[in-house]
Amino acid sequence: MKEDVVKTLNTEINREFVEKLIRDIHEAIDILVKDASKPFEALSRAEKSEVRYYIIVLVEALMALVYHIARKAYGLEPHTPIQTLRLLADRGLISNDELDDFIKLVKLRNLIVHRYWIIDDKRIYKNVKEDFRKVVSFIERIRNAFQI
Repeated sequence: MKEDVVKTLNTEINREFVEKLIRDIHEAIDILVKDASKPFEALSRAEKSEVRYYIIVLVEALMALVYHIARKAYGLEPHTPIQTLRLLADRGLISNDELDDFIKLVKLRNLIVHRYWIIDDKRIYKNVKEDFRKVVSFIERIRNAFQI
């Protein structure tokens, strides 16, 4: 993160809210990683549904976090999750690599929620297998920037 980013932050965030979102994100990642440690063919229908559910939980918590930061720390009023991500990337809080990954996560969440009849569980499984290092790195940056 750029040094000047921290200087521009307004620290009027709700720390309890941010901490809860971070816990939700970590819990979702832990469950997704556990499920992805099994071969795809060994996953039960319930585990495949669990993967879908926790992708939604992860993305919803991540989007609530970035909306909160955009509004409270920067005084912005974004209208969509992707716009919010881009605004934070413009301010140096999200890297370009993270931006690309987070946009893909938002699109995957939207596919699961809105087009459930065409979901390919194997594709979702492959996405989960790639890990969530960029999400974890972003969360740590938020913790450091806001002393959480």
